[in-house]
Amino acid sequence: MKIYICGHRNPDTDSITSAYALADLRMRTGMENVEPICAGNLTPRAKWIFNHFNLPPIRTKRDIYLRVEHIMDESVPMIDGEMKLEDALKRLLESGESSLPVKAADGTFLGMLSPAKLLDYFIARGDLSIKTKDANLHRCVQILTDTDRVHDIKKACLKNSHNHFPVVDKNGKLRGTLLKRAFAEEPPRRIILVDHNEVDQGIPGLEEIPVVEVVDHHRIAFMPTKDPIRYTADVVGSTCTLVARMYRAAGERPAKGIAGVLICGIIADTLMFQSPTTTEADKTMCAWLEKLAGESAADIWAQLSEIDSPLKTMGVEAAIMSDAKRYHEGGKEFIVAQIEETHMSFVHKHAQELQAAVDQIVGAEKLDFMALMVTDPVRGYSEMFFSGDKAVRHELPYKRGEWGTLVMPGILSRKKQLLPEIISAIS
Repeated sequence: MKIYICGHRNPDTDSITSAYALADLRMRTGMENVEPICAGNLTPRAKWIFNHFNLPPIRTKRDIYLRVEHIMDESVPMIDGEMKLEDALKRLLESGESSLPVKAADGTFLGMLSPAKLLDYFIARGDLSIKTKDANLHRCVQILTDTDRVHDIKKACLKNSHNHFPVVDKNGKLRGTLLKRAFAEEPPRRIILVDHNEVDQGIPGLEEIPVVEVVDHHRIAFMPTKDPIRYTADVVGSTCTLVARMYRAAGERPAKGIAGVLICGIIADTLMFQSPTTTEADKTMCAWLEKLAGESAADIWAQLSEIDSPLKTMGVEAAIMSDAKRYHEGGKEFIVAQIEETHMSFVHKHAQELQAAVDQIVGAEKLDFMALMVTDPVRGYSEMFFSGDKAVRHELPYKRGEWGTLVMPGILSRKKQLLPEIISAIS
């Protein structure tokens, strides 16, 4: 059983580091086959963090859709086409299966060995000494590739009269067999969510895999689950604060590098304790982690702040979507994105380009509106690029500045300050 730990798509530092550290804790406390993954590209800051603390970077994945290779049965016997038909039929009888796949010497799939299909052959010749590959194999069976999404092939397979489906790789080489009963079994994947609890914000394919745990510091909008799950949530500034607290509750101390990773998550999400989401718990956990990491949060923050902004390193549209969250509220579908930028002059220089990109995303994603929040953590304020629903825009309590942006003095938090205003404007 594979267990992924993953933050939200378009992950920020807290999402990436909390997944990484929680995987370490879960493995320490007995969970097996656990892997932290990143639902998108690593940010320049994330790359710096893993390099700075000399840790292998988290693996990135575009989706976790169940694919045929995840549920196929490699234990079902395969028949060598060079085998005598008599011996092949004996193996088929011993297997207890209704049919078995036949492969050539190079592994290429040849067809299915099925007694029903061989009936005409027996009536005409009755020779069991020939090679199986020369017999009357069933060649019209539905052939699957190992990378096919289960969701895409399930309906056709269930309607098919056959119970066995050969699985080949991209080169046509036989890999195994998919048995129809596999569709009724529990998927061999599980997932733990960190820094979010909404399917729309999760990695694509999340809806196909059972969630077994959530660790988060946002509002709760989680879907119902089939079985009870472990759920850790609190009003703190960072998911890494909760993970650090979980280490202490388990009687564990994170290694130096993991402690450093957790510090990065805390100071990034609280903007070095300047964000209004900051709590005493964030500061307490960070102080404990500083002792274990052998580095101060202030020194780490100074180095993180020197890393080029997303706008400079990723391009406009990629930067906008690098930390963008989709919401459904009051019949509206919208995205709220946030970028940290300590050089607002650079933002103003590209204001028209940024506004055009936000406009384009609204149309491409078929949104009611979108808000891009550009935050200067040093000066303690943000500016917003808004596109879409004019009624919602009219209700927001922010005035337009000289660069065409909405000026938001003292606003640093998307979760605690901007999102409540947007929800209020919608209602």
